[in-house]
Amino acid sequence: MIIVPTPKQREARRIADRHKITLYGGAIRGGKSYWLCLMLLSLCFEYPRSRWLIVRESLPTMRRTILVTFQEFLNNGFHQYVTTYDQQMMTVTFNNGSQIIFMAESYDTDKELNRFRGLEINGAGIDEINEIQEATFNKIIERSGSWNGSPGCPVKILATCNPTNGWVKEKFYKPWKEKALPYGFAYVPAKITDNPHLSAEYLDSLKMLPRYQYEVFVNGNWDIQLKVGGEFYKCFELDKHVGKCDYDPALALHISWDENVNPYLPCGIFQLKGKDIYMIDEVAAVNPRNTIKDVCNEIKRKYPAHASGMFIYGDATSKKEDVKLEKGHDFFRLIMEYLKDYKPQLRVLSANPSVAMRGNFINTILEKQDTATPYAGITVTIDERCQNTINDFVLTKEAADGTKNKEMETDPITKVRSQKYGHFTDLFDYLICFAFRAEYEQYQRGDAPTKRNFGKNVSKNGY
Repeated sequence: MIIVPTPKQREARRIADRHKITLYGGAIRGGKSYWLCLMLLSLCFEYPRSRWLIVRESLPTMRRTILVTFQEFLNNGFHQYVTTYDQQMMTVTFNNGSQIIFMAESYDTDKELNRFRGLEINGAGIDEINEIQEATFNKIIERSGSWNGSPGCPVKILATCNPTNGWVKEKFYKPWKEKALPYGFAYVPAKITDNPHLSAEYLDSLKMLPRYQYEVFVNGNWDIQLKVGGEFYKCFELDKHVGKCDYDPALALHISWDENVNPYLPCGIFQLKGKDIYMIDEVAAVNPRNTIKDVCNEIKRKYPAHASGMFIYGDATSKKEDVKLEKGHDFFRLIMEYLKDYKPQLRVLSANPSVAMRGNFINTILEKQDTATPYAGITVTIDERCQNTINDFVLTKEAADGTKNKEMETDPITKVRSQKYGHFTDLFDYLICFAFRAEYEQYQRGDAPTKRNFGKNVSKNGY
């Protein structure tokens, strides 16, 4: 039987030919294991007497996944090229002397990685690299190229993956997204839609998955992570609070800021319709365009004809003269100046609300949203394009004292240390606590929320 790779698999082959280390995948059923086997078989036949390793996290997982895929290749005609298949040693030898060795990482029982000692190979395939340790990956790099029995054979390390929030994301996805992958590294995204062999019925059945799982495993979305516990916004749910939010030129723009420049200068763009909050856009301005002027120019570019009013929100501590800015100007004065054509009004509290208290207030709003009586009638919808904001809602953790855990990270290129998550949720907090300050004050007192009468002279919510 002739094995025909998909267009995406052929593209990945061309890219892998030019790089030593190639990661392929990012979603379920994208043909990742099939590609990995096909690539290693091709290398075996192209380079006689070459030796290749296939690794999976555990032996039971290997037996029910990559070994099943490999057996399909043998059943479809590749068996004729096999001289021996030692299933005890898990080694396949082909008639040109090339070999594929299957090995489980088994890190729980071999943390010193002793099984790799003395292993001589030209390269390896790592199935679901997101499930193995970074130390194992480094050990595979160390051993690849150590086999001298196939002159001219290149060093190749091939891997597949699903989206993850661990070391694979830091080493591959984030640098790829920022166009800063190290020399010799490549990442090729592959989604379920790149696999033409799946039935329409199967694809339709996946829509029954919870929204988080569908986004991560079907859409291959690395920027939305599964909830694992300990979240500060524990009542935030993709199914309830994420949707499509279209800009309405008849409503005011509510612009909220958090004063940071690393890892970006964040700005959220909202519209309020009664007590319904819609986040329609976000700006994450990275260096060298992480300035107030650049962000304001981006707002003007996106909403050039807006004429229905604008309100500015943000961190109360930014209402000061800052030596980092122009002399005599504070953070908000610069914003008001750059956006003066919109005739903005400043809405910043005299002091920031308690982090723990405002978190409880917002969680109550989020929790009650899908009930017959949302808390104080307030609802929240974040546009699905606002990936930084959604990620912040999911990944900002709660500290032991009920505040936000300010997890820090160091940029591998600039070496600048900054807060990893929470910038967009901070600016969301500032907006909701000002725009609905009466409801927030009632919440603090423990009063039952009252129904507000929105008449034509009420401008607090900007419509």
